[in-house]
Amino acid sequence: MAGKPQRKTNPFEEEKPSLSAERKAGRRLLPGILLSLGLFTLLSGTEVLARSWIKDPGKNAWWYDTGNGNYHRSSWQWIDDDRDGYAECYRFDNQGWMLENTVTPDGYTVNQNGAWTVNGVVQTRRMAKNTAASSSAYPKDAYENEVLNRINQYRAGRGLRPCRENEVLDNFAEKRARECAILFSHTRPQGGTILSESQVCGEILACNLRTPESAVSAWRKSPKHNRVMLRQDFVSFGTGHYTDPSGNEYSVVLFSFYN
Repeated sequence: MAGKPQRKTNPFEEEKPSLSAERKAGRRLLPGILLSLGLFTLLSGTEVLARSWIKDPGKNAWWYDTGNGNYHRSSWQWIDDDRDGYAECYRFDNQGWMLENTVTPDGYTVNQNGAWTVNGVVQTRRMAKNTAASSSAYPKDAYENEVLNRINQYRAGRGLRPCRENEVLDNFAEKRARECAILFSHTRPQGGTILSESQVCGEILACNLRTPESAVSAWRKSPKHNRVMLRQDFVSFGTGHYTDPSGNEYSVVLFSFYN
């Protein structure tokens, strides 16, 4: 692949929230953990260690070897291949080829090296020390839109009416995603649950399921998550997605009986 594009001098870095010892203990993310409470369900996935870029001479195209016989596809990925602590975001098609010098199907621009750009500026993210060189990530709004679209497609396939996106639920879900970075639980950091908020009737959570496809697929395979997504009386929903400074990703979908 061509030389790396110039990075921003001062990439944006979010301040990590301070945590009590109790909350820190609550944030230890165990692969495969699954809990439920009423209309709540939460799920934690595993991270995949990345290896290297591979070029196909016949196609003059690149794919990314994840080191376990698999490769990235149908997703955005943050990749820090030179391990300098800053990752760029790349889009892979459904066959695993990196897109370059184009506008992606979801409307984002990538340059000749495949890196996501905004107004010609390569977007970067600081990676935590000792983390994998690659983490799955969509641009935030693209991730959220696809989660809702996939849930509605799933409902339609089961003969259910689609849910309508609700701005109030979007705002609550965004707040909950950030709260999950402090305490990954249906119990909020300040106590209580999101069900006490107006219009909120159900919640599903995921951690480190880094693409909309993997999140919705995992929810479908879990009977409790599946029941929440397929409730006939839910008519609206909203979603939030947040990546903390350590690279952990949190996804929240809230449902309501009301429009």
